[in-house]
Amino acid sequence: MTPVDFGQIYRDQCPAEGLSLPRQEAEQVSALRDQRSSQLNRPYNRRWWRNAARLPVFVGNDYCIRNGAVRFGDSLRLDDGEQRVLRAALEDLKSWRKGPFCYAGIEVDAEWRSDIKWKRVMELAQPEIRGCRIADVGCNNLYYMYRMLEHDPVLVVGCEPVERYFFYYYLNNKFYRDSRLAFELFGVDDLALYGPFFDLVFFMGVLYHRRHPLLALENLAAAMQPGAHLVIETAGIPGRDESCLFPGKRYMKAPGWWFLPTAAALKNMLERSGFEKVRIHEAFPIDHTEQRKTEWVDTQSLESFLDPEDTRKTVEGYPAPLRMYASAYRRL
Repeated sequence: MTPVDFGQIYRDQCPAEGLSLPRQEAEQVSALRDQRSSQLNRPYNRRWWRNAARLPVFVGNDYCIRNGAVRFGDSLRLDDGEQRVLRAALEDLKSWRKGPFCYAGIEVDAEWRSDIKWKRVMELAQPEIRGCRIADVGCNNLYYMYRMLEHDPVLVVGCEPVERYFFYYYLNNKFYRDSRLAFELFGVDDLALYGPFFDLVFFMGVLYHRRHPLLALENLAAAMQPGAHLVIETAGIPGRDESCLFPGKRYMKAPGWWFLPTAAALKNMLERSGFEKVRIHEAFPIDHTEQRKTEWVDTQSLESFLDPEDTRKTVEGYPAPLRMYASAYRRL
């Protein structure tokens, strides 16, 4: 099989439609894209592409949302060999964090029931998706980007610096392509390169993983038009005071949790980072209907992270996280 140049695929995929940046910003984004593209062909990444690269291109209009699942190829009739390669490609990409998805009849039950979260998010974002230039910062395996397409945006740029997630995008493009979608190997710290460009930004499940959360919010603000809308979902802690939990070495068994704010602290963080009209919409504990281990998850999940005797605490004894939903607008 001819080697696939994933760096070239990445450089070529960015849509012209909707992405009309001023010259300086366009050059900055292009330069960073070129720099990041070289990472994709590393032998380390073979685990993600080894079977997906063997699949033919089935591209058509065979994409839909049904019962909360993003579905590709419902009308395809794959032969036994193609079915085996497709299943292997999907299994290579474990663990599936966001979903559900379905590929040519193969149901992928992800760790998170992201359709539940999307219903909450839509209460904050509607009707503002139509006609917008959107950034999905921390887009993971692109579930929410395909849900955004239902509402006719001009452009959706998914930003995710982890190379692995490009290969979900690559696999999906075997089934369906849309010129309004772009995937960038960018993190939140790179967003300021765009200048004040986006009309709507989704920032979900990221803030508490940032060592410098205020800088992250400031970079989001720098990439947004004055008056643009931010929809944020993050982990936090209970309490009426204006404080953050800064855990020790681990929280929920992982080292990458940093600042977990109360709702009042989250509001202050947003207001001091360039946002106004901040509203905290919900703050509640997650249960096992929304996050749980499935056959498509080969790591631990929520049930392993909470104290089995008291699910209001983590296994380390900290308060269990609340999921907080907020909206704000870039200050004029």
